[in-house]
Amino acid sequence: MTEFLNSLLGGILEFFFTYTGNYGAAVILLSLVVMIITLPLNLKQMGFTRGMQLAAPETAALKKKYSKKEDKDKLNQATMELWKKYNINPAMGCLPLLIQFPILIAMFNMLQRPGLFAANPMWIGLNLTLPNAEQSIFGLSLVYWILPILSVVTTFWQSKQTVQANDQTSRTMLYVMPLFMGYITISFPTALALYWVSRNVFSIVQQELFSRFFRVRVQGDKQ
Repeated sequence: MTEFLNSLLGGILEFFFTYTGNYGAAVILLSLVVMIITLPLNLKQMGFTRGMQLAAPETAALKKKYSKKEDKDKLNQATMELWKKYNINPAMGCLPLLIQFPILIAMFNMLQRPGLFAANPMWIGLNLTLPNAEQSIFGLSLVYWILPILSVVTTFWQSKQTVQANDQTSRTMLYVMPLFMGYITISFPTALALYWVSRNVFSIVQQELFSRFFRVRVQGDKQ
């Protein structure tokens, strides 16, 4: 399965390189294609996240009402009824990520394939085959800081769009994950960092469009 995905993604990348003549542009376009392919799963996950956000105040009230240990069964029953009210499918919280995980692994392996960028490894002064840490990341040139900074900012922005106010774990990850991805961006090949940043940007736009559509639909239902 992984080899098939590696070959498929590699073929798409080479197709875009044929028409753009630049592997940096090809990586960005490839990330867009992956987002389009996984769009149905992403929409399911965003619907789950939105439902959980809407149900959060009532969920907190239920936890307060059934705070005793012997009320656990009542809390579970009330929570299931609440999820049904908001059309929340628990499987949609993790299933899309599990399905997309092999794609991310294949992308990681494919972008590190030896000789992949031999024809033209450069993009805005960066060598796509080398980590930023090996390209004078602590030098004075701003270009070496572009992807690490964008990785932190876009990861934070994307997480901020979906964080649940009453969930302490998700609020902690809101700050931990961007720093972790910033480190990964510095340590791994620039091509992988470019893919991650591009994916984040497209995800942010996708989430914003979904949120606007949801608000318009809710306003229409109220009228």
